[in-house]
Amino acid sequence: MSIETRGGPPVGRLLEQTTAFAVRTLQTLRRNGAVAFWAVAFPAMFYLLSVYLFIDTSGMPAEVVSAVKATNAVSYGTFAALTVFLNTFSQSLVADVEDGRYRQFRALPVSPAADFLGRFAAAYLFAVAAVLAVLGVGAVTGAEFALRSAASIPVALLGLLALGLFAASIAVVLVAVVPDAKFASIVAVSVVMLAFFLTGYNGIQPGMLAGAADFVNVVPNALATRLAVHHLVAAGGWAQAGLAPPGAPTSAGHVALLAGYAAAGLTLAVAATRRSLYGGEVR
Repeated sequence: MSIETRGGPPVGRLLEQTTAFAVRTLQTLRRNGAVAFWAVAFPAMFYLLSVYLFIDTSGMPAEVVSAVKATNAVSYGTFAALTVFLNTFSQSLVADVEDGRYRQFRALPVSPAADFLGRFAAAYLFAVAAVLAVLGVGAVTGAEFALRSAASIPVALLGLLALGLFAASIAVVLVAVVPDAKFASIVAVSVVMLAFFLTGYNGIQPGMLAGAADFVNVVPNALATRLAVHHLVAAGGWAQAGLAPPGAPTSAGHVALLAGYAAAGLTLAVAATRRSLYGGEVR
């Protein structure tokens, strides 16, 4: 990757390098068929298996069936996003580590923050596309979505941003601490699956969890998913689809918690990138 190092204000150089990393990462993702399969096709197929084989909708009224399908589509959309932010993101880092590119990056005045932000921007765009693909499959199968307000889409995107920053920071740490970098992707996939099932399908089926399920409004993947369901599924769909209790995570405290996840993820990711990939050097 060519990174310009011309003079100018530090903010300008940061933006230039961030854009370079983002463009390069997007090009890499676009050419990787395996990434498209695991991040888009697999969650979509998982959704289809759930709504047609694992969930008995035969005795449900039509409006309940549409709500169940919609909430499951949002859940598997979050699953797709987690796959991108954890597995795909870690693969991008592992490829550069194993190919020795970080020796070149360390020899140049490259900002670790630009490295992470560029890769994350590309991953976020790819994650949004993956989520939309899964929601599109849901709509084709009868899922009905309804915006609660004009702020619904921005809120859902901000929730995905917070989840993405937190998850991507875990990916950076995994690549840094796993002795053999190629196994970081295996660990990342395991984290995605554990997060999905241990939170009741990203928080949409709290009834399947033993004991109190209040934590689904706290852990990042379930919190972001349930907030998105609240804003994207018809108002009556919350109770109809079995999402309560607990209630929808719409308080200021829940929004502040998401903001905290985003800030913590960004701070941890940049620090881990600087320390582990750039040898602790600050540029």
